Amino acid sequence: MPYLNANEYYYRKVTSAIGITLLVFLLLINVSGLALLGVELLLYMPVSEVAAEVAYQLIYAASYLLSFMLPVLVLRSLIRRCGFCYYPMKTELHVTPLLFPIVLGGIVLIWAQSYLNAALVSIFNYSQFSAEVIWQSTGSAQPEGYQIVLEFIVMCLVPAICEEFLFRGAILTNCLPFGRANAILISALLFSMMHQNAEQILYAFAAGIFLGIVYERTGSIWACFFLHLMNNFASTFQSVLAGAIGGARPDVAYMAVEAALCVIGVICIVVLVLRMAPVKRDFREGVFGRSVPASDAYADCPVPAGRAFRLFLSFPMALFLAICALQIVALLGSSLLYGLRAG
Repeated sequence: MPYLNANEYYYRKVTSAIGITLLVFLLLINVSGLALLGVELLLYMPVSEVAAEVAYQLIYAASYLLSFMLPVLVLRSLIRRCGFCYYPMKTELHVTPLLFPIVLGGIVLIWAQSYLNAALVSIFNYSQFSAEVIWQSTGSAQPEGYQIVLEFIVMCLVPAICEEFLFRGAILTNCLPFGRANAILISALLFSMMHQNAEQILYAFAAGIFLGIVYERTGSIWACFFLHLMNNFASTFQSVLAGAIGGARPDVAYMAVEAALCVIGVICIVVLVLRMAPVKRDFREGVFGRSVPASDAYADCPVPAGRAFRLFLSFPMALFLAICALQIVALLGSSLLYGLRAG
């Protein structure tokens, strides 16, 4: 390997530690998936169907949470073992005035990317394959009250906590010394690949960029958590809400609500662009005695872009990306075969 200066060595060690951490994550998520198969068999034998469903979903939520939170501890340990400082996530409990436009504008941006993502994978018949095989959708029956609560916990609350803590709180924070843009793009790429699903990869990348900007601009993980939570809530319960609002015509109600949200969301995006965009600072009066914020391009430990890309692809990181890419390609191939057999 060519000679590395101090910044490049630091960058290489941190990104390698992130790669190892994500391999641990893959191991945990797959082991927990196998363990849940055994749990499912045990639960459905001696107890009622409702009790078994509640127990299974709560165990699933706990295992999902641990699969993300334990790697946070792994990353902290690996960085410290290399002799570097581990930067804790920004958890300041303040409510930014921009929280409302962040949530609505962010949801609209993510929805727009999800439609584009769906259009790109439609040639593989992926939507039908995903619904019927991956998620095993069985129909359009309205869920019971306890099922709505369980779905909120499993699909909305837990992912919003653990995914933000790992990808924004741990990974992005510890990449910030190498530059804001670098940190946001790395965390967004890894966040999208983590899903290992062609139906989510593009809009997860776009969401990761937006969430990274929100985290860096607001200085708090809680704004990202709330946006992630509300986006998951809107996506998970759109059919339930449409049925409750629209009665006999839930499709019309859903289209009306979505159109209204889009209009409000676009307004919110304009507000965010105006308020969160980089500001050109005027220093004509001098800066002595004043605290001057660093520019958006500032990096404590700068690494040239070309070198940063090559050093990023360490063996652990390349292995993680390759495993995720193979999973995505395998699912695309399976969906294509599924469509041919169904046709």
